[in-house]
Amino acid sequence: MTSVFRIVLISDDQYCLGLLKGYCHARKYEISQVAPNTESINKMIEEQQPDMVILTLHSIQNQLKTSDFELIRKIRIKHVIPVCCLGKINDFSGLDRKIESWVDVFLDDPLDISQLDNFLRSRFSDHLIQEKRSGERRLTNDRRLSSSQNSDSHNKRLDDNRLSKNNNDDCFTAGPFQIDQRAKRVLLNGKSVDLTRKEFELFELLATDVDRVFMAEEIIEHLWPANNRATKSDLYQYMHLLRKKTEDDPNNPQWILTIKGFGYRLNVATPAEVKAIENFNSAPSIEQRVSRFN
Repeated sequence: MTSVFRIVLISDDQYCLGLLKGYCHARKYEISQVAPNTESINKMIEEQQPDMVILTLHSIQNQLKTSDFELIRKIRIKHVIPVCCLGKINDFSGLDRKIESWVDVFLDDPLDISQLDNFLRSRFSDHLIQEKRSGERRLTNDRRLSSSQNSDSHNKRLDDNRLSKNNNDDCFTAGPFQIDQRAKRVLLNGKSVDLTRKEFELFELLATDVDRVFMAEEIIEHLWPANNRATKSDLYQYMHLLRKKTEDDPNNPQWILTIKGFGYRLNVATPAEVKAIENFNSAPSIEQRVSRFN
């Protein structure tokens, strides 16, 4: 296996990708997304050499051909790469049931991170423990270095993850928000939002990758890198203050969303897109979710 544990998601499901990004960031794994087509799958195995492949059945059942599933099966056997599927085979009509014979594990859909984590730990226990120890050593070193790093190096780290940039290298946008890192200012629909230093740092972090769910622990580490006493209560307080300044209704936030059991995500979707996701999540069966989402 490679020195860094790599997971590839063969899907166009952005919600699932967001959950996996947060999980993989916290575990020091790498996650990438591959379009569900033959060319992308072939390119994936040649260039990325993943340690595990995840398929979301509800989003690929009508996109992957029988030959594509056969290609994934051959890749799994040749390169000894476990394959995980989200969804139960009985929930889908017209899907080749032969995949049951070579898929390593079927997990609940929507994704339950705890199920995935349990499978990974049971399948790759030695590798993951080694990676976890390495990650803990890196985290300790990062804490020692963080107090000596100036604001310029901090901004450079965030620059690498920007969604989009305008002509000013110190500014980037996320939906209706504009973040000016040099002036330490956030604008919502062109109107300045008056934020304290910690509130700005919190919003700036969330805005660097709106597809990712940021775990509470990594946010705390980002806001208080040299303070071992900071807790989730401190984070909840600043999250409440930030929502009061950015949301029309802080008790029913539109922009800064809580992802239960994981952390927080900055939502920049349109109201129509939000409604579509709500309909998808509220449907009792996989078929109904797919039909509602479409």
